[in-house]
Amino acid sequence: MTQGQRYLIFLGKDGSGIVIETQNTSDLENLKQEAVSKGMACRPLTIESFYPDYRGYRYFDLRNAITNETFSLDYILESWEADKKHREGHEGTEEWFIH
Repeated sequence: MTQGQRYLIFLGKDGSGIVIETQNTSDLENLKQEAVSKGMACRPLTIESFYPDYRGYRYFDLRNAITNETFSLDYILESWEADKKHREGHEGTEEWFIH
């Protein structure tokens, strides 16, 4: 059984990161441009580097229609900011954090 090309990228900012898989090169480039415009670092991945180096990060498969429809980099960034405030002990964040 042979696998086709996999389009993976690592997006990170301020010590947080996610792994995203897209359908094709065009989708990957569009995502990369959006991420860079929002101040995120981007690192293309291979499936071989994913397992040993990035396995513990959240993974979003944008090949899935529902995930693709509901995924938002803005939501990810807002969640990371709320989690950062929680870790730093900002007032009003005692009950809120992202796992």
